[in-house]
Amino acid sequence: MGSPPKISIVSTVYNTGPFLEQAVRSILAQTFSDFELLLIDDGSSDGSGPLCDVLAAQDGRIRVFHQPNGGPASARNKGLDNARGAYIGFVDSDDLIEPTMYEVLYRAVQLPGVRLAACSGDCIDEAGQTIAGRQVAIRQHGVRDAEELLLETFQTGSYYGPLSWNKLFDIRLFREKGIHYDETMLFGDDASVLHRVFEGEQCNCLPDVLYHYRTRAGQITGTGTATFPPRKLDDLRMYWDWLQYFAIRPGREDYRRWATVWYWRVFYQFWCQAGAAGNLPELKPKFLAHKKHLDAVLPNLLRSDLLPAGEKLRAVLFCANPTVLYTAATGWGRLAAKKRKGN
Repeated sequence: MGSPPKISIVSTVYNTGPFLEQAVRSILAQTFSDFELLLIDDGSSDGSGPLCDVLAAQDGRIRVFHQPNGGPASARNKGLDNARGAYIGFVDSDDLIEPTMYEVLYRAVQLPGVRLAACSGDCIDEAGQTIAGRQVAIRQHGVRDAEELLLETFQTGSYYGPLSWNKLFDIRLFREKGIHYDETMLFGDDASVLHRVFEGEQCNCLPDVLYHYRTRAGQITGTGTATFPPRKLDDLRMYWDWLQYFAIRPGREDYRRWATVWYWRVFYQFWCQAGAAGNLPELKPKFLAHKKHLDAVLPNLLRSDLLPAGEKLRAVLFCANPTVLYTAATGWGRLAAKKRKGN
C-alpha cells in the first residue's frame, strides 16, 4: 500500500450526481498531490454510487466506501475512521475548491503550535456562478485562539469558524480527543463538535477565498424548500450545547454572554422563519421543547449589556407568549408595509 498520504480528503456523497464529477475533478486538480480522496457513498439512489466507483478506477488516490443511508455525520465519521493521512479535510460532493486550497492550508498548519488552518469561501449557484454577498470571511487573520472563531460567530454571525469544509485539521484533534460527528443531527452536524476540537488549539486563519459552497434546491442546508426545514432545529440544540460548554469554561465569561444573546436571536429568527413559511403550527411542539432553555436564560438576557432595551422587551414578551408576540409583530409589519406603499 505504500506510505500513507499527508492529507486525507473526505467527501460525503448523497444524490449529488449532476455535480459529483466536477467536485471530484476540482479535488484531483490540487497543486498539493500527496493526498487520498475518500468518497463515502451514503446510500445514494441517483447513480452517484456507481459513479464514485468509475472515478476511483481512473485515479489511484480515490477510495470508495458504500454504506446504507445514515446521514451526513455518519458518512463523515466513516471517512474519519478510515483516513490514513496525518491531516484531514472535508469537501462536500457538490462543491468546488481552488487548485491551491490544500497546498495553502497545509503550509499554514506547519507553524509551531498550530494544528488547524482555515480559509475563506463563497457561495455559488447550481450553474457555478458566484452569489453576490454570500461570503464566509473573518475579521482578523493570522494565528488565533481557535475558540475565538466561535466568539466571532456569536458577535457577527460569521460562519468562518463553525464549519468543517473550510479547514484542514491535524487528525489527532479528533482521535486524541475521541471526537466523532453527532449522527443524530442533519443540520449543524459538522459544526456541533468543533468547540471540542478547538479547545486549547491555535488556528491559522487565512483570508484567501479557496472554497466554493454550492447552494441548490433540495439540499439539506439549502433554502429551496417552501417550508422551514424541521431538522434546522438541530441548530438550536447545537447552540445550546455551546452555551453550556462556555458557561463552565474558566475565563470564558464573554463567550457565555455572547452565546446567550446568539441563542435568543437564532431562536426568535427561526420562529419567525417558520411562521413566514407556514409550517410553524406543526413545528410548535418542537420549538416549545427548546423554549425551556430560552426561559432559563431570560434573566441573563435582561441583565446583559449586549442587548438594547427594545430587544429585551421583545424577549420578555416572547417568553411569556410566543404566538401572541409573533402575531402582533407580523400584523404591525404588514400595516407598516401598507403605509409605505401608500406613500
